[in-house]
Amino acid sequence: MSGKNNDVEKFIASQINETQFLLNDSIYYKNQKFNPRSEFEEIKDYVNDFLQGDNLNRFITLPGLRGVGKSTILLEIYDYLINEKNILPENILYISCEQLNNIEKCDIYATIEDYVKNFHHSSLKTLNHEIFLLIDESHYDKNWSLAGKMIYDQSRKIFMIFTGSSALNLDYDAEASRRIINYNINPLNYTQHLNLKYGYYPIEFSNSIRNLIFSGDIENTVKLEEKTNHDILNLKGYTSTDWDNYFKFGGFPQVMFDKRQREIVKKIFSSVDTVIRKDLGTIKNITTDTQSYAMRILKFMAQKYPGDVSQNKLSSELKCSFSTINTLFYLFEKIQLLFHFDNYGGINHRIKKAQQYYFATPSIRHIINLKFGVTNFTEDEYDGILFKNFVASSLFNLINNDNFFDFNAYYEKRKGGVDFLVKKNFENPIPIEVGNKNKDKRQVIRAMNIHDSTHGIIISQRDAIEKDGDIIYIPIKSFSYI
Repeated sequence: MSGKNNDVEKFIASQINETQFLLNDSIYYKNQKFNPRSEFEEIKDYVNDFLQGDNLNRFITLPGLRGVGKSTILLEIYDYLINEKNILPENILYISCEQLNNIEKCDIYATIEDYVKNFHHSSLKTLNHEIFLLIDESHYDKNWSLAGKMIYDQSRKIFMIFTGSSALNLDYDAEASRRIINYNINPLNYTQHLNLKYGYYPIEFSNSIRNLIFSGDIENTVKLEEKTNHDILNLKGYTSTDWDNYFKFGGFPQVMFDKRQREIVKKIFSSVDTVIRKDLGTIKNITTDTQSYAMRILKFMAQKYPGDVSQNKLSSELKCSFSTINTLFYLFEKIQLLFHFDNYGGINHRIKKAQQYYFATPSIRHIINLKFGVTNFTEDEYDGILFKNFVASSLFNLINNDNFFDFNAYYEKRKGGVDFLVKKNFENPIPIEVGNKNKDKRQVIRAMNIHDSTHGIIISQRDAIEKDGDIIYIPIKSFSYI
């Protein structure tokens, strides 16, 4: 056996023997197990089906930004298998492809072949008992989906979960795609935050807010808003600063219990920095010069209004070629640090107009600004930028929620246009404007007339959901449950 193969075998052995010791640090806080995300509960159902002989749905992918909790879900599944289903540790392999890549170039298929051969004395085709593969950061193997397909096709005794950057959504092998069950793991909305941190899960209010956006019917939502606001004040450990901290620093389970702002900034910035230093290169071969521009672009964008920066302008400001800027924006979107909305209109109209980019969460924008210094915005202006980013990212995550109905979101390029238009199927678009407490409604009224909308929405710093004619006012805090 070559030295490299021996190193991989030692790595596998250490993972089998040591993974259970990661659980206390990863899924417990002060000796109490974290409340799991809803995705865990759904994946657990597939695990149970598999253990009962249903071997159809056994290849799951969890793409998402670093720090949103993908690894935690894997370790929660590991804990469930060990402690509730009595699966032997040697029948579960949890590996980080990032760590494996430090030993040799990551090859998931070869590693699993080695695992089955040396630890189960079998081959993929002859394996006669159930095993579980929990593969973290699988994007370090550019052929991850082909590896998964080959494992899936050769053995019905293997249940697989692959996590990785959001690029996993776009990098399916064509044949693998019909075998995969995909769950996008997004930054936490406030409903999920309350569930994980306090064990309170106001999903009924969350669903009601989602439906309100398109139906315009506020009656039930107002009642649920009152109930939810009353309930959270009685949560054990809940403080009046919880939502403000969530808004500027939240979305990432890894910092949910941190009380020191310095540590929160350090952890989230470290995740962003790691994405730039490590993850970009796993998706596309780029030069170190190209990589060096990445943080400079994010810093520049964090200090601007959404939509203020075009790629041409960035190229000029940073003295960097347009092709390099274009490549980095492509990569930023693939790993979901940034996303964009198109201008509303026909397809040809959209192509001619600039795209409007946002950070994955306002907390990333805020952390970058704290790290490098905020530009000369007033506090109201700066909060307004974060509000707009928050609404944009909430809509984007909802669009990418596989359990929600299909709709699209756009921005309006025309002078005096609203911040967003949301459109479901063949219905007329709904205008959404984001602003401070006394936000003017004229832009929304104008957009409603232009698009023949049934109603319009203003999201601002109000105290409660209200309706004035065909305009619905939603507090930014209530919207955060979406």
